[in-house]
Amino acid sequence: MDFLPIELVRLVFDNCDPPSIRALRLASGRFADVGYEYLLQPHFNAVEWRDDIKRLRSIAGHDRLRGSIRSITFNFSKVDEYNARHTTFFQHWLQEPEERSSLLQDAWLRYYELEEKTRRLPPFHSRSALVEESFKRLPNLKDLEITLTKCPYDIEILKEVFEVRNCRKRDRDQVCKNMNAIVSAIRHVRLSSLSIDQLPLEIFRLADDRRHWFDCARSFASLSRLNLVLDPPRNLFPSARFRSINGLGHVLQFSVNLTHLSLAFHTYHAPLEKFQLSFKELFCGDFTYEKLTDLKLEGISCAEEDLRSFLVGHGKTLERLRLGGRGLAKPYEMSIGGVHLHKGSFRSLFTSLHGKLPKLSRFHMEGDAEAGDYMAASREVYHFRPVADDNWAPIAAAASRRRSVPGSPCVKTVDCLGLERFLVNGGKYPELVPGDA
Repeated sequence: MDFLPIELVRLVFDNCDPPSIRALRLASGRFADVGYEYLLQPHFNAVEWRDDIKRLRSIAGHDRLRGSIRSITFNFSKVDEYNARHTTFFQHWLQEPEERSSLLQDAWLRYYELEEKTRRLPPFHSRSALVEESFKRLPNLKDLEITLTKCPYDIEILKEVFEVRNCRKRDRDQVCKNMNAIVSAIRHVRLSSLSIDQLPLEIFRLADDRRHWFDCARSFASLSRLNLVLDPPRNLFPSARFRSINGLGHVLQFSVNLTHLSLAFHTYHAPLEKFQLSFKELFCGDFTYEKLTDLKLEGISCAEEDLRSFLVGHGKTLERLRLGGRGLAKPYEMSIGGVHLHKGSFRSLFTSLHGKLPKLSRFHMEGDAEAGDYMAASREVYHFRPVADDNWAPIAAAASRRRSVPGSPCVKTVDCLGLERFLVNGGKYPELVPGDA
């Protein structure tokens, strides 16, 4: 076995699971040496109930293992126990009482055990020096994800309830501290992609918080993919709002080499509300990305002219465009992360875009969509059902549904396929009619 070609040995390791890799390394000194780089998975998942920061630092300090880590996910999600308990009970309402009681009891006992482990560890933000030290020693780290919406426990019942927004606990102050601890370390690496789900918008308001982000200008310049889901606070006064948007705009403008940008606003205190956004205010003028091919905008309210100007500015490179998304919809609800036009109309917007996005090959629109003055009789109100996921894989059509909204007898459930054909191929502007069941 010691005389096998190195390429064949690597091929064997490529087809082994982690236990088999550890066993195979015991076969010979040569296998042990080659198998070093297969000991660790390239993705590192850090949760708060394990001492993953200490483990990450150990890996980063190892001369041969540090190169294995290529992506990291920091999961700061917390369970809202009160809402989650009620939700798990009703999700399993149809089960036999004894079976349901046993299932839920086992799940919650496991949860309490993991939470007890969390309480024994120091807070994440107090260990920012360890995170920074680790990042300095990870030469191949390229992808970073920070999330507060994915279940951090390997408990099936809690994974189910985590899809319901009310079952996620939110501590904005703690989240801001954790975010700043990670961002302080980002300046030591050159990332290719950064994804943050549920980023408090007010983190860009205060000078001390902004400094952490602004110090990472060189690191943001290396990004090709940026996915931000922002959570606006319940009360944000005009001056604080201006500083928050200004700080966010600086971060976006630091990321000059983006090819993929996803910008979403999820207002947890009012899930159906859309965040009013001005692209000229956000980018302080007519800033454009020279390489942008994929753009997604979700949960915003803007003016037709402002949105059109931003899209046309990227017409030379834009290939795929998504407006709207799932938003904070519960699993059984229709998508509520649409885009609203508080001034103008969708017909005028899409008609004016025709021919000005020459490289556009895909278009997708999803969620609740409204355009025009709330009191106007000609106000456009639609609900676009999803036809493709974020990776552009087709989604099977669901049954057509309607729901009542103020000022309108019904909301039309439609798809965006006609609009996609119009924007990509031209022709007659499509009539938006209720989608097929």
